[in-house]
Amino acid sequence: MERSKTKFITESEQGLIAIENVDADICTICGMEYLTAESDEYIEKTVEEISVKKIKSHQESVFRIAAKA
Repeated sequence: MERSKTKFITESEQGLIAIENVDADICTICGMEYLTAESDEYIEKTVEEISVKKIKSHQESVFRIAAKA
């Protein structure tokens, strides 16, 4: 396993949410990505915050966020 950065993308009622520069443990053999506990907690909190906000249909529905270093 090697610690690196990855991108997390999910779909919500408001649209797509892309969070970049997320810490993850990446398998050096197969490339499978495993989020760290801290990254998972940050993502859950961020997605929840976005999901409770109402986005009008004429606005762009893609959220692009860089995780804090």
